Amino acid sequence: MSSSGRSAIFSLSGGLDPVQPGNGENAAHGRLVGAHGTRDCFIHRITSAGATLTVTGPITHGERATMELPFGVSAEGSVVGDDPDSLAFHFDAPLDVVAALARCLAALPAERRQMPRIELRQRLCLRHGDQVDFAWTRNLSPAGLGIEIRASLKVGEVVEITLDGLRPIAGEIRWIEHGQAGIAFAEEMGWQILMPWLRQVADRRPPVAHEPMAGSVSPLGAVKNAIRLDAATHVRSGSSWWNAQITSLSNALVEFESDTEFAPLCGLWLSLPQIGGWPIRVIECHGARHVAEFRLPLRPHEMARLTEAARPR
Repeated sequence: MSSSGRSAIFSLSGGLDPVQPGNGENAAHGRLVGAHGTRDCFIHRITSAGATLTVTGPITHGERATMELPFGVSAEGSVVGDDPDSLAFHFDAPLDVVAALARCLAALPAERRQMPRIELRQRLCLRHGDQVDFAWTRNLSPAGLGIEIRASLKVGEVVEITLDGLRPIAGEIRWIEHGQAGIAFAEEMGWQILMPWLRQVADRRPPVAHEPMAGSVSPLGAVKNAIRLDAATHVRSGSSWWNAQITSLSNALVEFESDTEFAPLCGLWLSLPQIGGWPIRVIECHGARHVAEFRLPLRPHEMARLTEAARPR
């Protein structure tokens, strides 16, 4: 595979957008075999549903064909569109994008083994200064991350990122534009770390909708010293961190929501704003909604700091 193949975008999104895919310098070279014979093509974006591409030679909307990818993977499907410079190719059967990405990496010599850019949408926690906010990933590479965020950031600002299932990652804001930002990691993430994580992301089932707790009333509602916090945070289970949102807490109990379900009696480490890490044990789980007890009750001065953090800015 040529070096240009590394710039093809692999996407964990199942859909294909109609955006103009670009030029042949930012794509992987492949072949399209169909009614018009074998034609060279440039593959710009690969998803489980199909690919966006440009083709050299005649093309017909609805044409049945086989697309041969540059790393030993082929897929049967049909052409959508009749403009050779901007086409979609829909696969008959969903493509395992992570497996295709692994084939792409394996086709490269070890000294040139570099992951291409990955599109994915995952919620993350972004710690900047003394604030923690939620953001959404747009794309990921070993060197950095593109995000969507509403919080105010500054170019050059040092940040810490938490992606579900990975250790917190240090980085720096490199650019900001229209609610989007680019982050350069302090240390590149190797494909040995990213590939297993991407497999987990691809295989992770969407959170199951559960019946809410009776009346959707917080179990901490009747607790005298409970405060409502609504704070972005993360919890640690073993060596992995997971995004969460604290909704309310008292000196003895905390209620939080997480896309990852933690079973009752599960021991976790919870990050509290202005306080730091604190050991908790889950006592109830209702889908995304969890109630846990602090293994060490919060002291009055710690509750005071959390009360201050909960006040509107």
